[in-house]
Amino acid sequence: MKKIKKDFLKYLLDIIDYRVAIVDKEMVIHYGNKRFITDYGIKNISGKKCYEVIYGNKGPCNTPTRPCPLIKAIKTQQAVRTIHKIEDEKGVKDILIEVYPITYDEQCQFYAIISTQTTGYQDLINKIRTAEERFKVILDTATDAILSINKEHKIILFNNAAERIFGYSKEEIMGEDLNILVPSYYGDHSIYVKRFLKTRRPNIMGKTVMLNALRKNGEEFPIELSLSYMELNGDVTFTAIIRDVSGQKQMERKLLQSERLAAVGKAVAHVAHEIKNPLMIIGGFSQQIKNHITDEKSLKKIDMILDEVARLERLIANLGDFTKEYRLIKRPSDINSVINDVLKMMKEIYPKDRYAFVAQLSKDVPEIICDPDKLKQVFINIITNAVQAMEKGGTVTVITERWTEGVQIMIQDEGKGMSEEELLHIFEPFYTTRDSGSGLGLAISYRIVEAHKGEIKAISSPGKGTTFIIRLPSI
Repeated sequence: MKKIKKDFLKYLLDIIDYRVAIVDKEMVIHYGNKRFITDYGIKNISGKKCYEVIYGNKGPCNTPTRPCPLIKAIKTQQAVRTIHKIEDEKGVKDILIEVYPITYDEQCQFYAIISTQTTGYQDLINKIRTAEERFKVILDTATDAILSINKEHKIILFNNAAERIFGYSKEEIMGEDLNILVPSYYGDHSIYVKRFLKTRRPNIMGKTVMLNALRKNGEEFPIELSLSYMELNGDVTFTAIIRDVSGQKQMERKLLQSERLAAVGKAVAHVAHEIKNPLMIIGGFSQQIKNHITDEKSLKKIDMILDEVARLERLIANLGDFTKEYRLIKRPSDINSVINDVLKMMKEIYPKDRYAFVAQLSKDVPEIICDPDKLKQVFINIITNAVQAMEKGGTVTVITERWTEGVQIMIQDEGKGMSEEELLHIFEPFYTTRDSGSGLGLAISYRIVEAHKGEIKAISSPGKGTTFIIRLPSI
């Protein structure tokens, strides 16, 4: 029975198209299959050293440039694979060599050396490595986020753009559930993956959709999402290409705001012109009447008329500020000095026991080319709104700091704050959150900042105060 097994094993080794030799730890050959004997042309190989038969060497074929795989296998007791270049009369050949430790019994340790010529094998390996490098470069230089998840909903790929957009490093995010990047109101995203794996019915596969995503700092932002999947050997990978469109959405809002302001401005200019002349007549005649009456009751009524006329005249003046094309008188200015002038005035107007005005002004801010008088109007409008929002008193803090393109100014209050809905409309003309007021102050401020090629936005939530952020370019 043992002889049958031995003969069958010899038969199997002889029919395979690889050179096979069995050697011991002293590198002595105990067996070589038919292909091994034929290729090396030595019939009686038993007892010979492997390096004598294969390379014709007198000693082990171990050099720094071509280490011996058998020596490494003996040392590590692990399988070893390598490629040796062998030169003969036909030229240089790539030889793939694999060495496998074989434990026959506790006293006997053998090693199977399997080798074959690999036509273009190294070239193929090099091409695969080059393709991998190219793929890595594409991933690392893509401006859109590219991430992949497996069927367990775990993140397995996260490129450089994804790190920048979401705020997580690869080390932090790899292996995490995708839900970490999805706002909670979308529910458990893994349910959709499980449903797809079960039905294979794509819902948004291959399409571009608009959704919201979640940054590491908790900020939600709009994205364009393109989703695809690949199945290989029963393993499914989902890949998403994600574009952060928050900047685009902001530009769309600014354009829409500008269009609204322009449309409203034309209508307001016409109405203001039509009202101004009749109002002057009413005010003039009322003053004449007042000069000729002595009845106290009638005088009070006339004073009420004159007060309302004065209020409407102020409103028309504000409308004029809102509708006119701003002609800025620009000059080099120190924004800190402009702010200090405004705060000095505010401290004189409002009671010190109720309101505090704090300046945190960086000395590092650059001088900017601006119209300081118009910017004073912006700061006065915003700080006045801040004071009015703090009915029980509080602190208004003004902060300046260097911005990549110029100066950033932050004006913070401790007022009642605003809802998301209110924030959407605060720069619209005639929109106000108070019972009094024209609703033009912030609309005018928006237009002044816009005329300076700057940006203005507000951050707020109910009960947590409001911060206005103004960015002004240096030039």
